[in-house]
Amino acid sequence: MKCVYEASDPVNAEIVKDYLASWGMDVFIQGVFGWGGRGDLPANAYPQVCVARDADAGRARDLIRMWERGEDPRPPWTCVDCGERMDGQFSDCWRCGAEKP
Repeated sequence: MKCVYEASDPVNAEIVKDYLASWGMDVFIQGVFGWGGRGDLPANAYPQVCVARDADAGRARDLIRMWERGEDPRPPWTCVDCGERMDGQFSDCWRCGAEKP
């Protein structure tokens, strides 16, 4: 297990966790319950996003950096059912609901 991202709040941690999970990584959040006590606790109380496999840590950090810059390395795709052009991050067609090929 390696922690790859320290979030500003639990919502941000969930967003990053879901983003990394969309890339097939086993991801979890650590320290979410301490966030409510920040300011009163002497230690770091921010949620951390962690990958279960140490081998995924480098790739996860790279993906997070790209996500923070608003970049997504997944190429756009065209729905085979209706021909709608979709951004790469979408797994289903917004128009007809067909799955990404």
